[in-house]
Amino acid sequence: MGIKDGLTGTRPLVKVAAIIVFVAQVCNWIAFSTTSWYVVGHTHIGLWRSCSDIRMGCDSLDGISDDQFNAIQAFAIFGFMSLNIGFLLILLFMFWGSCRANTETAIASAVLLIFAGSAWLISVAIFGAEYDDRVLGADGLDYSYGLAVCALILSLIGGLFMLVGGRGHGSDVSQ
Repeated sequence: MGIKDGLTGTRPLVKVAAIIVFVAQVCNWIAFSTTSWYVVGHTHIGLWRSCSDIRMGCDSLDGISDDQFNAIQAFAIFGFMSLNIGFLLILLFMFWGSCRANTETAIASAVLLIFAGSAWLISVAIFGAEYDDRVLGADGLDYSYGLAVCALILSLIGGLFMLVGGRGHGSDVSQ
């Protein structure tokens, strides 16, 4: 079973879901790993590091004693990992032998994508509430935060598309 057979035998809604979730993956990886969730003057704050343009180097934010920030990091990890696994399951659903057009694979992907969107939603909601624009000298929320919001929206849409488009067999699969 090749790529061509996988693409021709997959329902259009699943193909659209794969494209949407691929874009969500790009947003997911950039948002998770960059240091531009919030900018205060010359300091850029991300999930894992705080970097300054004035002072050389970055400070790690791992293990800080702020429960809200720890919750932000934890839910971001849940969203990041669930979105990665959900995308992998879409690819398996489209191309891989026993998983191809398998309803359970589609449902598992949909559940993980909806969970990923929910986890990212909690993470960005806590971050947005904690780091608002009222801080003196703050430039505000930056592009990494926006990409996390895009990842959560696209993940929810992709999950709904997989829930609808992945039910039943899209084509006859020879084994």
